[in-house]
Amino acid sequence: MRKAHRPVIWAMAALVFGAYLWGLGSLWAWVAPSIPAEFSIHVAGRTVTAHDIPQKIHDSLLLLLGILPFAFFVEAVAVGWGKSSVRRILFDRNDSIRMDLAYLFAGQTPLVPVLGKVLTFGLSAAVGVWIHDRLVYAFGGEFGLSLLPAFAQVFVCFWIYTFFDYWTHRLDHTYFFWPLHRYHHSTRDFCVITSLRSHPAAFTGTFIINVPMAIMGAPVPAMITVNLIVMTIGLFIHSGIDSNWGWFGRWVIQSPNHHRLHHILDYKSNGVGHFAIAPIWDHLFGTWKGEADQTLPIGVDTPYRHGYLFFIDLFRDYYDFVRTYALVFVGKKRID
Repeated sequence: MRKAHRPVIWAMAALVFGAYLWGLGSLWAWVAPSIPAEFSIHVAGRTVTAHDIPQKIHDSLLLLLGILPFAFFVEAVAVGWGKSSVRRILFDRNDSIRMDLAYLFAGQTPLVPVLGKVLTFGLSAAVGVWIHDRLVYAFGGEFGLSLLPAFAQVFVCFWIYTFFDYWTHRLDHTYFFWPLHRYHHSTRDFCVITSLRSHPAAFTGTFIINVPMAIMGAPVPAMITVNLIVMTIGLFIHSGIDSNWGWFGRWVIQSPNHHRLHHILDYKSNGVGHFAIAPIWDHLFGTWKGEADQTLPIGVDTPYRHGYLFFIDLFRDYYDFVRTYALVFVGKKRID
């Protein structure tokens, strides 16, 4: 593609994709009112009720038909069809991509969320909401960040979120929590959907992000917006775009190449950096590692069943996590 033609191609592609999103939003506005809020079934003499059905369907469709296609579209325009995640997913799937796909679709069913609640004893779903409700009751209404204008709420919440996310990520790379975070690093090939591969029992963010944000009174709409922004960034930094994004990638939002260096295969000898969505925190806290490119080998030295049988390794990693604590507790393992 000639450089002179690139702005025209980008503009045409953006127009087409904008029309697609508009049509998608219009269709949802027409269909949503007819979706029941609850659905009950009788199983073994008991009634099981699913709540907030429209919101759950909306969230899944927003990911599958909105955010993901947007990331696929931008990556394909940036790297070309031949190197795009879409082409590899459709026509050139390796085992790592099969694992990403399997986890993506499992995550849209109740299976993965329920598994996460079971393995974390329900804490991952309850702590942040419980604290926020108690604080609202204590203050007699919304407080803190909720007093800011809507745009300022999102802006401030995003940067506070990235600060706590940085420390969550550093904690995930410590001896105690690595067995759960290792699952995400097991990918051997960056693909847009690699971002969604995470262990359902990984709960550090619940306490290090949700609890402080709740204490500061982060409004729910602002946090939903911030989570959508963070999810979109995650898709891009796990893409095949071979760029460090210049000063923007070094200081504002982490680039795909910087994140690839974070996933480096020989992390035990070279160490790990680039923990932050916003690189400013890596610079401030001494974990900035420099530059990389898309040729850098990534992965972990622990064997994984890449492909559709990923659940076996989920339980293996959870066992390793529990075993880590058990060994320290009984004095069989010393932490230096």
